[in-house]
Amino acid sequence: MRNENRYQIIIERSVFPPAALLRESFKEDRTLLFPRILLSTFWTARWIPRAAGLRGEAREFYAAGVMKRWARTVVSMAKVRLEIRGAEGIDPGSNYLFACNHSAPLDSVIAYLSLPLPAAFVVNVGLTGVPVVKYWIEKSRCVLVHQGDAEGETRAFKEMLSRLKDRRNLLIFPEGYIYQGSGLAEFKRGGLYSAVFSGVPIVPMCVYGAQNVMHSGSLHVTPDQRVCVEFGEPIETKSLTREARKNVESMVHDRMLAMKRSLAEEWKHAES
Repeated sequence: MRNENRYQIIIERSVFPPAALLRESFKEDRTLLFPRILLSTFWTARWIPRAAGLRGEAREFYAAGVMKRWARTVVSMAKVRLEIRGAEGIDPGSNYLFACNHSAPLDSVIAYLSLPLPAAFVVNVGLTGVPVVKYWIEKSRCVLVHQGDAEGETRAFKEMLSRLKDRRNLLIFPEGYIYQGSGLAEFKRGGLYSAVFSGVPIVPMCVYGAQNVMHSGSLHVTPDQRVCVEFGEPIETKSLTREARKNVESMVHDRMLAMKRSLAEEWKHAES
């Protein structure tokens, strides 16, 4: 089965990753949707001089704004019919750790666009292989995780804790990779506990339908697909018992799994 490792292989084996990805996408997507999405990504470089002239929080929020505009452009190009549910339950005066499933390449973009509050990604360092992407990831102060590196993972956890205590929102994909099964993969340990230790609510999220827009490992986009982003009820970590705090990963996993199964059933009935 083709998977997300294909993107990493293309990036790692090329001298200039943007050109390699573009070349492969032209071969695969005859509709030219994915090549256009790539070009829109590279085109965000025109805003780098503006960002370079800013410092501190001003640059962080500017970079986050660029990423939001880019996400909106990508969703518009793919003609995604996006439905957002449950966002009204998010308090704009609070800060959160958003925990989302990961079943397709574009669901991270769609999830980011759907967030009702500014947030930074918690992402695998492998995504920094494309220079312009690396720039916006770094300047928006996303938390980079070196998966499989114990020291790097500890460093990322401490950074997550610091960001949440500083009243910043984070978006995490606790499965750690694109999972193509019908349920959810086992969560990578650690990330959700940053919310427990900082007393920040966890918001379970589910993106469903993005797997029909673009499959894992693919460089082809299928337009005009329905996608739903659902926000679950925030889990107030401060009020959890000691036992519940220990089992917070299972609690979040169960809620996200129930959301995904419910949406899958809805899609099944709509198609029958």
